[in-house]
Amino acid sequence: MAREGYLLHAGEDRIHDPKAEKKADTPRKKWDNFWYYHKKHVILGVLAAAAAVFFIRDSMGRVQPDYTVGMATQTFYPDEAAEALEKAMEPFGKDLNGDGRVVVQISPYVLPAQGSASSGIADPRAAAAGRMKFVADVSAGESAIFITDDATFRQVEAQTGLFAYLDGGTPKKGARDYGRMRALIAQCPKLAGAEGLPRSLSLSLRVFSGPAAEGDRAKDYAAAKELFRKLTAGSPAGS
Repeated sequence: MAREGYLLHAGEDRIHDPKAEKKADTPRKKWDNFWYYHKKHVILGVLAAAAAVFFIRDSMGRVQPDYTVGMATQTFYPDEAAEALEKAMEPFGKDLNGDGRVVVQISPYVLPAQGSASSGIADPRAAAAGRMKFVADVSAGESAIFITDDATFRQVEAQTGLFAYLDGGTPKKGARDYGRMRALIAQCPKLAGAEGLPRSLSLSLRVFSGPAAEGDRAKDYAAAKELFRKLTAGSPAGS
């Protein structure tokens, strides 16, 4: 009787109640649960993968120059003019990175005179950025050859003593024999075909010393010095 009483008051059979049975999750519900708890991780993973693919494609498609030439001027010049000069220089260079071609890249730096409004750069922040990039180039030794106008050459040389003599020698501190430190592009026979730049711009070789002369930069400088020698061969010194 005790057992029957227990069963009598136990209520409905819960063991075989369909509502009490745990139903297996459907694939859609599993996905909803996964997405709810992990969607942030999935989104971040997709963005990271996309960024990696973009970086790889950009690196593969980017041309690595064999030579980098700095162009420091007070006035902005169009890209077409710089490209024409790059093409005029390339036949006299060597394939230093082994990619099957010779590439010269000109890096322009507009360094307007203080208070000047004729540089073509209206934003003072852009002018400041140009100066910072120029200083970074010089500090890292990225460019061994520089193109300058007269005002920028004199300003940079007076402040930093950056430029070497045409034969690669280092001028004494305070030297002012600027004609021995630059060659007018207009008087360089190898660059006669370049158009779009003022005839008064000149080529100079930088002094190579300090941190900029360490590591692989020494080899790069030697190659740039040889290119400079070829480009300025047959040209009289500047003034």
